Amino acid sequence: MKEFNYHRAKTLQEALCWLRDFKGDIKVLAGGTDLVVRLKEDMVKEHHILDISGIGELKGIYRDEGYIHVLPLTTHAEIVESPEVASSAPILRQACLSIGSPQIRNRGTLGGNVGNASPAGDSIAALYALEARVKIVSCRGERDIPVEDLFEGPKKTVLSPDEIISDIYMPEMKDDVRGIFKKLGQRDALAISVVNVAVKLKFGSGSKKILKAIIALGAVAPTVVRARKVESALMTVQIVDFLDAPDFTGRLMNICGTVREEVMPISDVRASMKYRRDISVNLLYEGMLELLTGAGR
Repeated sequence: MKEFNYHRAKTLQEALCWLRDFKGDIKVLAGGTDLVVRLKEDMVKEHHILDISGIGELKGIYRDEGYIHVLPLTTHAEIVESPEVASSAPILRQACLSIGSPQIRNRGTLGGNVGNASPAGDSIAALYALEARVKIVSCRGERDIPVEDLFEGPKKTVLSPDEIISDIYMPEMKDDVRGIFKKLGQRDALAISVVNVAVKLKFGSGSKKILKAIIALGAVAPTVVRARKVESALMTVQIVDFLDAPDFTGRLMNICGTVREEVMPISDVRASMKYRRDISVNLLYEGMLELLTGAGR
């Protein structure tokens, strides 16, 4: 492992100053579950490491004016244990529960998972479905963007070298909204996702109609993708008639099958392109079946 200069920031402002002063030659360390491995394997070109793990103002979960805020240094374990997340963003809780071992969940942070920009990142698909936004800050100011606009490709975001994520927030899920997260990994939670799916449905009065559908899939393209054709097809569904139809499961599978046209998977050591397409359909079908029959939240 090569030598590097280690800096530990105590405040957000101090961290921003380091990022400004060593712009382009400094790497941020949060939980360290990914970066420490890369450092040991000499995969980091930067000469400075900025440890932000001690910045208290970047930790915590709170509600404010209809939104739930999960600050970037909040660990996956803290998200799983949070009653606020369980009631207002259960899709995120399900996703974080699927991440790694208990040791990884105790160390890994939401901001680190998002900033790592892996197309297989479990929390990222959940944040897409939850219509999350991220606040980004630097010494030059701040900006606020939808999480979908953050990613440009595998391991690549729109963050400038002197910027850092300071907040991740999303609308609270109300009683008329249901959601679910599904994942297939080679060893379930201990593996990187072969495919993951996050779904959020907003229902009309009496749950008779789907007013809004958001479906996000991970590990099937260079970034997490929205299944917009499937979303549009679901908007035409009258729930009661749909569920009572004798060919209900077949019709649902046909709708979910449209996702084949929207994913762009690759073949790698974890799965083939064809397998990923097939699993995308099956995971989405399983999730939709649970949501439409009332099993999801």
